[in-house]
Amino acid sequence: MTRILEFLAGKDELRVVITDSGVGGLYICAELEKRLRGASRSCPLRLTYVNAWPYTYAGYNDLPDPASRARVLDRALGRMAAFRPGLLLIACNTLSLLYGTTEFSRAPSVPVMGIVEDGVDLFHERMTEDPGGSLVLFGTRTTIEAGEHIRRLVQRGIEGRRVFAAACHGLAAAFERDPDDPGLARMVGECVCQALQGKRIEGTLYAGLCCTHYSYLRDIFRISLGRQTDGRIEILDPGERLVRSLTDGLKDKAPEEPAGEITVEVVSKIELDETRRHAVARRLEPASARTARALIDYTHVPDLF
Repeated sequence: MTRILEFLAGKDELRVVITDSGVGGLYICAELEKRLRGASRSCPLRLTYVNAWPYTYAGYNDLPDPASRARVLDRALGRMAAFRPGLLLIACNTLSLLYGTTEFSRAPSVPVMGIVEDGVDLFHERMTEDPGGSLVLFGTRTTIEAGEHIRRLVQRGIEGRRVFAAACHGLAAAFERDPDDPGLARMVGECVCQALQGKRIEGTLYAGLCCTHYSYLRDIFRISLGRQTDGRIEILDPGERLVRSLTDGLKDKAPEEPAGEITVEVVSKIELDETRRHAVARRLEPASARTARALIDYTHVPDLF
């Protein structure tokens, strides 16, 4: 795993572009800002979060086929590269999987990292440590139908019978429309029922959240899973693992040490209404007030890509 330290080496300033299809990956931006804020460094940092949700009426998972999804992502990546970042971080499982199908990926003009590898590493670690445990993966339709997480886990020696998955189609879009919608709990419950139907769970059940939007709903997933099984449940979040991996090796800042400047900005192709912005900002505030404020004061760029 490449670390922030490697990108900082020899630079007077570092810009990191973080992207997701929607606001889900903003919590990764917040956690990254929190860790970098407390780290020993002198290089100014600029975190630019790009909401790559393509259309007001449709997200990537609503587009008709992989080719059309790849074309839209290609345009978005080209525009993000124009920011000339030292790192482009795809904080989205769907877009990380689509990335390999884009023209941009064949000769990227900037360093690009995705989230899938960290998720697989995290899941493999838990399944190896606990041979009696089972793993259920929740993600978007594109992520689950790709089957990439399970394929990589099986390649690394995890028995396929221990891992299963369910697509919570529409859940991310519902969160985008209204993060406070009480109907989100019902949607999670239906997805959990679908995932566990006919399954006999013995030992710990690990739940992998393979969509960054689901990180905001982890408590709802935990409650819903608890209603379906009597065993121990552990939520596994690849986003948390991604931040730890990126910041590995950074030393904590001494109290008297001056902090290098950190700037956070949020850019979105689609308009984000005020109610939605504040609902997500409340969830970000405990980790990063700077990221929460950047979301509230976001920049709307309709022709972003």
